[in-house]
Amino acid sequence: MVYEQAVVLGNQEIGPGHHLLTLRVARPLPELRAGQFANLRCDPADRYSLLRPFSILDADPLAGTLSIYCKQLGRLSSILATVPAMARLDCLYPLGNGFPWREDLRRVALVGGGTGLAPLLFWARQLEPYGAGMEVAGYFGGATGADLVPELLGDYSFPMHLATMDGSVGFHGTVVELFAGHAEPCDAVYVCGPNAMMAALQSVLPPGCQAYASLEEYMACGVGACLGCAARIREDGAVAHRTVCKDGPVFDLRQVEFAQ
Repeated sequence: MVYEQAVVLGNQEIGPGHHLLTLRVARPLPELRAGQFANLRCDPADRYSLLRPFSILDADPLAGTLSIYCKQLGRLSSILATVPAMARLDCLYPLGNGFPWREDLRRVALVGGGTGLAPLLFWARQLEPYGAGMEVAGYFGGATGADLVPELLGDYSFPMHLATMDGSVGFHGTVVELFAGHAEPCDAVYVCGPNAMMAALQSVLPPGCQAYASLEEYMACGVGACLGCAARIREDGAVAHRTVCKDGPVFDLRQVEFAQ
């Protein structure tokens, strides 16, 4: 875990309310795994605001750069969308645990929506070195076509199946309905997005298929100290409270108990 000031190399609007930040850090990048996140001070002029969590979309160890996908959802994320190039942001990274992997997994499904696209797209990048021996398929959903951020998805070449609630792009319905009706057999499912979506996905998972969820939660400290981001996880027949920031954000999807 590193705490330093990162230089904003670029802050590009890639869709209405969607931004791609490129940050350069001074130290060599540590090993990063998709599903981990960074805490950023969204307003460089406000020394007293809490750092906010953002999934890491990509990383270039040689260039020392991190890519962060940001959707304007509140006051601080809206400020972050206006931060100019060459500004410096306090950055704490990498936080949490990434997606687990086994060498015998060869057919992978990525299911997500909203800002949950970021760790899934990073995971697709990290699986690229497996080449033709790896089959990756994406199932991504949004309310409208704009929510799927075409400019972002266009940078990736693996097969994608899209769903929109208004039917403007791809399947007319939810991404869970799309996955349940059209998914090819797979060894593992990796998912990130709204809790309601992930809860619905639990009931349509293929039998025997591994499934991992990167949870999204409001956070204060990001390091497990404040206990403000606890999730209910079923372990050994009982429910335990685990912090999303430190124990997660990745958990076995079948063990997560979502609020009703």
